[in-house]
Amino acid sequence: MTSRQDQLTGIERALAELDKVLGAAPVDRSEVPFYGPTMLLSMSEIDQAMALQSERARYEANPEDTAVHFCLTSAIALLEVSQVLLNQGGDLSPQDRERQWKTLVAYTKTAGRSAYRAASILTDQKD
Repeated sequence: MTSRQDQLTGIERALAELDKVLGAAPVDRSEVPFYGPTMLLSMSEIDQAMALQSERARYEANPEDTAVHFCLTSAIALLEVSQVLLNQGGDLSPQDRERQWKTLVAYTKTAGRSAYRAASILTDQKD
């Protein structure tokens, strides 16, 4: 069985490699629009429509690279959650533990949304 330290070392290596891949990707992160549900709800109906059209246009222009971007983003977020879980000690106050769990939930949701977005982009492609 792999030790906790071996797992952490593997995760750190994987994160470093994924960061390199994401940094070298042909898609600039700032060029990949993504409007989450919370952000969309804060917009007017017209702004929502414009935001969603902006997303669709970008994804249609370069679907493969955009899907790769979201897959990498998802993988990185899940590895970061795993890293925190493996590093956590039992010495956190109840407030700190709750704050940490909320952060982990947010990262896990980001990963899920990114993976879902990649699947949606790939599903929308016609041969």
